[in-house]
Amino acid sequence: MNYHFINLAKDATGNSQFDNKLENLISIDCDYYIECDSTIVWSDITDALGDKPNNKAPGSDGEPSEVWKLVMAEPTPSSPLAKLINKIINIMYDTGNIPQCLETSVVFLVPKKGDLKDPDNYRVISLITTLAKLVVKIVATKLCKIDAKYNILLKEQAGFRNFDECADQATTLYEIVRRRKIQNKETWLCYIDYSKPYDRFPHMALLHKLRSVGIGGKLLNMIKGMYYAAKIAVRVGNVVSNLTEYLCGVRQGCPVSPILFDF
Repeated sequence: MNYHFINLAKDATGNSQFDNKLENLISIDCDYYIECDSTIVWSDITDALGDKPNNKAPGSDGEPSEVWKLVMAEPTPSSPLAKLINKIINIMYDTGNIPQCLETSVVFLVPKKGDLKDPDNYRVISLITTLAKLVVKIVATKLCKIDAKYNILLKEQAGFRNFDECADQATTLYEIVRRRKIQNKETWLCYIDYSKPYDRFPHMALLHKLRSVGIGGKLLNMIKGMYYAAKIAVRVGNVVSNLTEYLCGVRQGCPVSPILFDF
């Protein structure tokens, strides 16, 4: 079982990662939204901490999010812990470099339905270190705000977006079909069920797409840094695999993955 999910993280096509040919795709000298270079302020950090639920499993560092939440009440980073968090996060964002101790996520498997001997009948969830998860939550919020301001994503793309839900989409679809039926018009629907879409998402294609729609600067470098040297270990029961490079896909359970997938 471990080997199946380790293989999913490999770049089987050779097109996902950072070879020289594909690297040039994201070095295009073109404008990007100024918000991509905006500084992370203390309120960004405390807001992200406030969104993190309690009593959740920590990542490989073993630190629960409640540890970092001890600084939430501080209006400015005044305690040693708050100053440390603020400094680490801003250095990471300014440089796009992720410390090695935060690069590793532990992957565990959640059974879906069907034959549990079939690896495809499991959902893969990544346990990211809580400090890294805090950073990617800030990145996700920045992306969502930029999208909301500049309308990058089509309004029809409702998946994984704030204030959109399945009920709205189902109601809209029902109304379209109903009105067309009144007009004696046929309606054809196409449903596509992608196999392992998160697990097979090529990193370079993602970065190139983000760059092409005006995401650049520190924000893009931070997203690139999240995947440049990422590593995973797969846990099945009490058995944890050796570390392997995470060369393809976006992490399930990561706050920024849904909006990245939308792009």
